[in-house]
Amino acid sequence: MIRAIIIDDEKPFINTLRATLQNSEDVMVVGEARSVSSGVTLVNETEPDLVFLDIQMSDGTGFDLLQKLDRRDFRVIFITAHDHFAIEAFKFSAMDYILKPLISDELYRAIEKVRQSMEKDKINLQLSVLMDNLNEMSRDKKRIILREAETMHIIQLDEILWCEADGSYTVFYLTKQRKIMVSKHLKEFEDYLSPNGFFRAHRSHLVNLNKIRKFDRSDGGIIYLQENVALPISVRKKERLAEMLNSMQI
Repeated sequence: MIRAIIIDDEKPFINTLRATLQNSEDVMVVGEARSVSSGVTLVNETEPDLVFLDIQMSDGTGFDLLQKLDRRDFRVIFITAHDHFAIEAFKFSAMDYILKPLISDELYRAIEKVRQSMEKDKINLQLSVLMDNLNEMSRDKKRIILREAETMHIIQLDEILWCEADGSYTVFYLTKQRKIMVSKHLKEFEDYLSPNGFFRAHRSHLVNLNKIRKFDRSDGGIIYLQENVALPISVRKKERLAEMLNSMQI
């Protein structure tokens, strides 16, 4: 049985979430709080397995609450309405979140992820990456968690040379001739790596712009990356890449 608590300052939302969770046979709500201060007390008193945690509350944020805790060995499903920066951080850290207003299918998918991964060391790792990314605006210092089989890799964005589609998988090619294969489509990574200096140069390649050392527009177009890597570029992407590189003054 997963022992859960809800920390949110909107009572109607708490009631809706409680009612929806009644359909989950292995999730039991053991408490609720409506502020950061009362939430800290509730966590310490109940020692939950899972916390549904609102981002914005009347006396602070869910991140403030996490900072005040001595123990963070529980899963967190964040609750948010519109914080796009926070959502980006969740994706990079592989943390789960649900949006207001509540959609039951999204809730059940998040809970299923919790069922599959309750290891406390992984929880602390993900929370650490999340907090670092929320506090660090520089793209070069941002980190992403990549899951490979039973292993979680913490990778700085500046270590990534390019990402390559391999069917329903994505292969990350890293500096020092390392690579990691992840069971997600390239499009999913494109959605949140593109705002952080990556460019979809080809249907199979997502390139780190900071790793380009030469762009040859002749003979179809070739991108040369650091570490002697040469990649093709789609004809229709050549002009856009040239514009982006010019804006970077490369």
